Amino acid sequence: MSDVQLDSALFFKRAERIFQAWEKPTGDTAELEGLTALQVVLGEPNDDTPAYNKTMSLQLYLLGFEFPSTLMLFTKSPRKVTFVCSSSKAKLLKQLQSSNGIEVDIQVRSKDEGAAKQVVKDLVLSLGDGKIGSLPKDKPAGKLVDDWNSAVAGSKGGLEVVDISTTISAILNEKDGEELKNLITGSKMTATTMQHYFKSKMESIIDRGTTVPHEVFAGLVEEKIGNDEKGPDMKLWNKNPSLGDVDFSSTEWVYTPIIQSGGKYDLKVTAMSDNSPLKPGVILASLGIRYKSYCTSMSRTFFISPNKKQESYYSALLEARSEALKKLKAGAVVQDVYNEIQQFVESKSPTMGQNLSKSIGFATGIEYRDSSFVLNAKNSRTLKENMVLILSLGVQELPDPKKAGKTYSLLLADTVKVGQSGAVVLTEGVTKLNDVVMDLEDEEELESEPEVKAKPRKSNGDAKAKSPVKTRTGAGGARVMTTKTRGANRDNVEQTTSEKIKANQARLHAQRNADGVKKWEKGGKGKDGAQDKVVKRYESYRREEQLPRAVEDRRVYVDEQRQSVVLPINGFAVPFHISTIKNVTKTEESDHIVLRINFQSPGQIAGKKEDMPFEDPDANFIRSVSFRSQDQRHMLKVFDSITGLKKTATKREAERKELADVIEQEKLVEVKGRHPYVLKNVFPRPAPEGKKTDGNVEIHQNGIRFRPDGPASRIDLLFSNIKHLFFQPSEKELIVIIHVHLKAPIMLGKKKTYDVQFYREVSDMSFDETGGKKRRARYGDEDEIEQEQEDRKRRAELDKQFHDFARRIESAAQAQQHELEVDVPFRELGFSGVPYRSNVLLLPTTNCLIHISEFPFTVITLSDVEIVHLERVQFGLKNFDMVFVLNDFKKPPVHINSIPVVHLDNVKEWLDSCDVPISEGPVNLSWPQIMKTVNDDPLAFYAEGGWEFLTGGGSDAESEESEEGSEFEEDSDAFDDESSSDDESGSDFGDDSDDSGSDEDLSDEGDDWDELERKAERADKKHREKGGDDSDDDRGKKKKGGRR
Repeated sequence: MSDVQLDSALFFKRAERIFQAWEKPTGDTAELEGLTALQVVLGEPNDDTPAYNKTMSLQLYLLGFEFPSTLMLFTKSPRKVTFVCSSSKAKLLKQLQSSNGIEVDIQVRSKDEGAAKQVVKDLVLSLGDGKIGSLPKDKPAGKLVDDWNSAVAGSKGGLEVVDISTTISAILNEKDGEELKNLITGSKMTATTMQHYFKSKMESIIDRGTTVPHEVFAGLVEEKIGNDEKGPDMKLWNKNPSLGDVDFSSTEWVYTPIIQSGGKYDLKVTAMSDNSPLKPGVILASLGIRYKSYCTSMSRTFFISPNKKQESYYSALLEARSEALKKLKAGAVVQDVYNEIQQFVESKSPTMGQNLSKSIGFATGIEYRDSSFVLNAKNSRTLKENMVLILSLGVQELPDPKKAGKTYSLLLADTVKVGQSGAVVLTEGVTKLNDVVMDLEDEEELESEPEVKAKPRKSNGDAKAKSPVKTRTGAGGARVMTTKTRGANRDNVEQTTSEKIKANQARLHAQRNADGVKKWEKGGKGKDGAQDKVVKRYESYRREEQLPRAVEDRRVYVDEQRQSVVLPINGFAVPFHISTIKNVTKTEESDHIVLRINFQSPGQIAGKKEDMPFEDPDANFIRSVSFRSQDQRHMLKVFDSITGLKKTATKREAERKELADVIEQEKLVEVKGRHPYVLKNVFPRPAPEGKKTDGNVEIHQNGIRFRPDGPASRIDLLFSNIKHLFFQPSEKELIVIIHVHLKAPIMLGKKKTYDVQFYREVSDMSFDETGGKKRRARYGDEDEIEQEQEDRKRRAELDKQFHDFARRIESAAQAQQHELEVDVPFRELGFSGVPYRSNVLLLPTTNCLIHISEFPFTVITLSDVEIVHLERVQFGLKNFDMVFVLNDFKKPPVHINSIPVVHLDNVKEWLDSCDVPISEGPVNLSWPQIMKTVNDDPLAFYAEGGWEFLTGGGSDAESEESEEGSEFEEDSDAFDDESSSDDESGSDFGDDSDDSGSDEDLSDEGDDWDELERKAERADKKHREKGGDDSDDDRGKKKKGGRR
């Protein structure tokens, strides 16, 4: 707390309000009459201490910080505030110098128990007889509290303790400008979370039919303000421009978000989200954000397909809210407001009036719920301007019209500010009936009325994507509708592309799982590769004589040359290598400084970089050593030296790990007897010296060499280390490229790289010939046309030149018995995505997925891929993500994000054609945790089904009927889009629905197509028997067409 800065001006300004209320006690502060002193003590923190109470609130109100085990004593004549605390807190409180007629006295409690008690006794004796105001309901605990209570009980005259909770409540409830600013900011954050995240996320979960427990959903909401692992979700907060200057380090949740559904509802402030899944129907959500110690809250009720009665109840609750906002104004008595709202609700609905909550809110601020100011029928206190309340209108146990014997609740709560003519809502948003209702009647009708034709739903241009109805309806309705489609008979004969992919994927997944079991049964081990970690031995000094002379002083000494720290332990100089030290911390006390050195030891919660193995984890280890000294200069120097030495060692180890896989190539053997094949005037990427340098690429006997024109270093690439060779033409690009992807990285300058490419720009500088003879002789666009033709010609020449050179590299490598082929990307299969930070065009090749047009490069070898998982594949989203899980489980999966969903089918077909297993899911997964599980025991992972948890393969037998329903939905979409052009027998009816009547028969009678065709044949037969023929029909159609 050494960096704590107290606001002295704010302290004296707010302390002045307390003394003014004491000197002129009226109304809520009348209990201050005749008091000798006001005593407020915050005890030692423990698990039983409530998160919010008046003592803590008063400390935050005056000081801006919590000071545990600290007593504040206010005396009126003269105005004086006495603090009793420890020496470390006293140093901070000394920033408060007496001012504004208020004296500040700081009494330090000694560590000696007897002296500490005497300080409190002397303070009680100075008060004499009389009454002392206190806050006994907060029930503080600790030595300081015990000493005070015993001193008061043992006072000669006898001191009477009076509860001043109402007074403190009245003082804290009237907010000043700074407090209102914090409350408004917190309210905006709460409303933004409810409106822009919770509502849309909840609708998405219900829309997909995903099983998400209330607790998990609440955790997702909590992450939006950030935590220790990741920062706040700025994408959410940027949706509200007024939140641009928010200090997220001063932001926390008042309570864990409360989400309730499924018929179990609790309207108390102590309610919690349970582990039940989020269900359609009535959903209650309560969110509360605390900004700079000031609490805000809001609650909303959401309806999924409500009936008219539920909508009318909610509309009545909205009217009651509007009425309450009018009544909550300065000068109004709380119990009168409650009674009027009670009567208003009863006039709208007697059922709602009987079930209205016993209170409609409470005062809030630093203390979330002020128990002294609850908005109920018993509170006779008066509202004042600038008070901030939580207005909470709740109706419990209303009969559910959809489920007999079940009940539901309504809740509508907001943070409001009391004004002269009414209250103003600070957490506005998601209030109107249209905002809280999500109607799924269409899906229910499809289940109950299978004869109704499904409307076509396109998924961003994907005509054969699964219908969103499939994810939310049962198999029963879909099973009936399957036999109603025109394409039902055709599908029994012709296998669709998606079915082919599905069959091939089932084979690939089974094969991948069998291969995995076979691979790890042969002796492969997991445990995150722990068996590969080598125990390193460090040696600080071989002999005692090598110890520096400075250790004779028996002080902590840092030997930077030996990378060791020598510690005096029991009179002996004990050296520790810096690698055995985890970190060092310092704690500054009054006139001492404590240095704590923490050592590496098993069983600690290690970070990502702390994976140090131990030779014998069951041995005894020293966790930490602490040294306390008055020589602060020396201890600070030691602290800085150890910290610097540790940073250097960590950096050195990181560099060693980074370069562990870098190989030293063999020497390049130059071609003899002839000049090597050369590609001139090309630029390498990455550049050897970090500067753009051109030169020539030469093909030699066992590799290729880039020879720069300037003083830059040469680049040698051996055929034995080349994994892939790509040629990318200049089509729709500014450069033409030959790209080499290596098996093992090499060093270029000071950086390692897996990729080296050589390119040339396709366009040269153009010259303006205005005023020349050529320009004067031409009057049209001949120059531009000629320039375009030259540009195309130049591109074609460069493409041919680079392609021929790549073929020569291929031939030279194959001559040395290296399997190397030139790979050219398929631009027509390309799709955009985000492999790093920017959105780029990714191009499939025969063996890879690449992006080599700009740095950083992306090269993913499909043969190295275990499985590809497609994330965020769900109806309504415009993009999806792709995760490549590699065969080497120690390598992290490769993510490509934000791929437009229009490419989904193309990506699937391409991956399936390459025999890569595919899975898909609606949400992003935690891949570090998944890969940790796989690495811990790969054999058990594959034995339990492997990657089936991504595909849901274990429930195929149970979901056959529901899958049959998808055939209707997919084919009905295709039918509606194509107007049944593939079915000749149906197209005659579709051309003129007035004549055929087939659509009417389908919708009214529910007959299938076989029956309809039989009816049509009978009608034709009767028509012919009456003497008609097809020409009559044709004439009728022409006649109708003329009328149109």
